[in-house]
Amino acid sequence: MQVKKVGIIGLGMVGKIHLEMLNRIPQAEVIAAAEKDDETAELAMEKYNIPKVYNDWKDLIADPDIEVIHNCTPNFMHFEINKKIIDKGIPLLSEKPLGMDLEETKKSKDLAENKGIPAGINFGYRHYPTVQWAKSLIADGYIGEIKAVHGTYLQDWLMFKTDYNWRVESKLGGKSRALADIGLHWVDMLRYLTGLEVEEVIADYATLIPKREKPTGNVETFADSEEMETKEIDVDTEDWASVLLRLNNNVRGDFTISQISAGNKNNMKIEIDGSKRSLTWKQEDPEHLYIGERGGANHVLYKSPGKMSEKANQFASYPGGHPEGFADAVKNTFISFYQAIENNNSDYPTFKEAYEATKIIDAIMESKEKDKWIKI
Repeated sequence: MQVKKVGIIGLGMVGKIHLEMLNRIPQAEVIAAAEKDDETAELAMEKYNIPKVYNDWKDLIADPDIEVIHNCTPNFMHFEINKKIIDKGIPLLSEKPLGMDLEETKKSKDLAENKGIPAGINFGYRHYPTVQWAKSLIADGYIGEIKAVHGTYLQDWLMFKTDYNWRVESKLGGKSRALADIGLHWVDMLRYLTGLEVEEVIADYATLIPKREKPTGNVETFADSEEMETKEIDVDTEDWASVLLRLNNNVRGDFTISQISAGNKNNMKIEIDGSKRSLTWKQEDPEHLYIGERGGANHVLYKSPGKMSEKANQFASYPGGHPEGFADAVKNTFISFYQAIENNNSDYPTFKEAYEATKIIDAIMESKEKDKWIKI
């Protein structure tokens, strides 16, 4: 196994997660980071012992020692940085979304495919052991023929007027916020678990907090900004959305997204209703699969290495009763990506899959604007 020398661009909340998870896998060695904030850069060098920290991301890409790059910057920077990385032929793992709109996302996909380099997106929820188990159970016919899918992705970190993050501003995050941020994860989970394609959508969404207090200083994602000096700004991105879906094979579905639902921290839930039984997975309770029965007792399947599918067992690092959470799922995603670099294994979330999910989000936005069903 060849250890890849890695650079990370952006050391905000997500960048720190990437850095910590890369330090947990044997395939990678972080040798450089790019961070414009001097205080954050200095902390990274001291805490994580990173040999080189650049203030300009272009300098990191130009570093001849870098073999893989992780892009952990805000949305408005994704396309430009990813393009430079792809042009240089460096394998790339990017945060989502790939661009500020569908056009930038498609360009990113096409660039990566034409260059022929590994290019992945951090759809990390795929790589919980129980999600892998659920996928195997569905594929093996355990729940029967899929009839309907439904779910939610609820958060509360932006429920007050005083809550601010750069994502609320369309010039920084894109015209969609909640849908393009957490909705994209739910849509990917739907496609990944079921193998179905969304064919038509109709939706409603709303900006329920049209004005927010923006701090004059920097605020990291999920951080509290109430104690900082602020100025009022207008908000043009959605806080909430609800969507109806028509999928192939005459399957129906729906999901609701919210970033203003008190008591929900990162509450993604998906339920898949089959002709034999239903299966439910919850991100805040990731060790269990909930099985619904018509003619018998409902029951819970508990993550248990050796009892799950072969693929799920590969992603379980600890015995049953030893919980594996969000960080472990991200770690597993990185392992899959670096295995693909080493062995040309395609089992990681690619730019193409990011594009397919983004097409659905784009159609959802269009359906609200035109107040009608939109074909994908």
